[in-house]
Amino acid sequence: MKLELIGAMPLATGPDGRLLSHIGTYFVKTRTLVSLPKMPHAFQQIKYREILNERRKAAQEPPLTEAEWSAISESAVDLIMRLPDVLIRPVPQQMDLAFIADEALQEIVPKHHIRFLRAQDPLVQQAVRERGEYWRISFAPTSSTMIVREIQNSLVAIGGRPIYYYNPANGSRYLTVEKFTELGKLPPGALRQHLCEIKEYSARRNRGFFWEIDFFAADGDSLRKSLAAFAFDTLPDDALFEAYREILRCFAEQVPDVLRKDDPENPEWRRRMFSCIANSQADVLSDTMVNGLSPEFFRQILWHPGARVENGVLVFDSIFEYAKQHPEDTSLAGLCDERVKGFICNFMRDLGTLQYVNIGGILPGMRRKAPVGGHRSYLAEVMYKDAPAPVLRILRIQRWGVCEHLDEGKDLLRALMETLDYTEYTKNRRLGCWELGMPIPVNQTQHMLGESYSGRQTKYHTTPVWTVYYMRDFIEGTATDKVPDADLKNRAFALRFAKLLGDAAAPNIVVGRIDGEGGVTYDCGDEILVPGRDGLPEKLLVADHTGTFGDVEHPFEFFVEGYARPVVSRWDRVADPEAFLETYLESFASRLFAMKTARRLHPHVFDALFQHSRQGKGTFADRWSKALKRLEETDISSFIASLRTFIGEYVKTR
Repeated sequence: MKLELIGAMPLATGPDGRLLSHIGTYFVKTRTLVSLPKMPHAFQQIKYREILNERRKAAQEPPLTEAEWSAISESAVDLIMRLPDVLIRPVPQQMDLAFIADEALQEIVPKHHIRFLRAQDPLVQQAVRERGEYWRISFAPTSSTMIVREIQNSLVAIGGRPIYYYNPANGSRYLTVEKFTELGKLPPGALRQHLCEIKEYSARRNRGFFWEIDFFAADGDSLRKSLAAFAFDTLPDDALFEAYREILRCFAEQVPDVLRKDDPENPEWRRRMFSCIANSQADVLSDTMVNGLSPEFFRQILWHPGARVENGVLVFDSIFEYAKQHPEDTSLAGLCDERVKGFICNFMRDLGTLQYVNIGGILPGMRRKAPVGGHRSYLAEVMYKDAPAPVLRILRIQRWGVCEHLDEGKDLLRALMETLDYTEYTKNRRLGCWELGMPIPVNQTQHMLGESYSGRQTKYHTTPVWTVYYMRDFIEGTATDKVPDADLKNRAFALRFAKLLGDAAAPNIVVGRIDGEGGVTYDCGDEILVPGRDGLPEKLLVADHTGTFGDVEHPFEFFVEGYARPVVSRWDRVADPEAFLETYLESFASRLFAMKTARRLHPHVFDALFQHSRQGKGTFADRWSKALKRLEETDISSFIASLRTFIGEYVKTR
């Protein structure tokens, strides 16, 4: 049966660029989409029933019975139009209806412009995740610019002017003092229309039991009583304006001065309004939806279309095929990452017992200073058959691969050989870090991903190449540079934290971990603080050993500023900065002395570790020997004294 449209096409706009209709209702039972302008969902249902009865009357049939209409209305799915997307507001217990509506909408709206609300609800969460479709959740804006735009775009009308700020998740419309004040400039007829509208809808609740109209930053119950006391439709004009002024006075008295003017540039007004229209507890993908993800980590993931297994068959998200058929749609290029399909195929080939997979790209903002050239990292949530819960994996693309070497102008064979050399170098770095006691993850495996080259050398375009990536378990915890101030004010927490920072700083400086510009890479987002049962830090893990053995030439004193940063950046934030400093330095020194002692006790163990590898200047074996030599020659007490002096000078001059 063909989809029937009554009203405006979803996302259609008028000459002014505004949506013709902000609301839609899809009736699964009859495959009908009603999107009549300026009608709440409840009124669209009433109107649709009238239309059906008019058709039955024309066909000389009796009106719909209550049972017949109930069967139709109970299949209704609420839609909200919010450029550039159609948002589906599902009933959590009826996700099957939401997905049927989704498939029908895809006949007239591209799939990547159809998203789901109410992701906080566990039933919605599970239904979306099982389809491998995290990417289809409607996210709340995070930057001030995005929030201001969201607020401005939320203004809607019912029957008159667009004076309400609309929450798409629960269906409430918020009226502010300023918007109500502006009604006083209208002629009597228009004012009467709006007052009747406000009175009627502020007294009604929608299907979710939320008020159709609510009052921003005010006591809605008292204002509803005030409105109910007047028969606006019959009042003479003078009495109408007098009643309006009385309600305005009551409204304004309840609202603090700072919230009476609609000013998105005012942080307090912006925060309060956004909390009303965004309803972050109900309409966006929850920070705890993926178990183990801290809020700052979650918001740095760009989810891509995934896959699920149906009847033993691996089914990729249909948007991949749509993207192939519509290469002109550039918005799909970043969404449909072909690497994701390769990752999922590897999961399936290796284990073959998948239920679903969601994969997202980790954005650079997770690290305070992203490495030059930039790694491509992904988070995979993988559900295996009969497993009690999904598991999280981090997938990291090797920095130098065949594609990168081809882009440098090298031939295919040289690019392949240098890629293999770099893979060996990367694995040797990990072994070296492990030998020196850097707290890196225990399990990491290497994998290959087939891709098609499309870089600078056109003669190699479409040539199949292999990309190396590494997979490890996700580490539950908080990045050290994102530990909340509230925790740092806890003295016991801060001192345990300082000890762990010092312990990990020692191997970090020994292996010469730097960024692409020679600066120290430490305490920059890769170090994860893992809590114990008592809530205090139990251990610190270095999630990524990128940049290790980058500088094995300069003496330790050259890096004093970088290793003072963990203390100076928190000096005004920790409970006892002096104790924090001493704990950090004592732990740092103790660990360095222990490393030097181990090296002296077992020199043959350390010296022979990479004798099987390539030898010569610039090789990893060369870097390894230089790192050990520098450790042996370093006066640890003098270095720690330099650190203390640098931090002391900072404290004096801040």
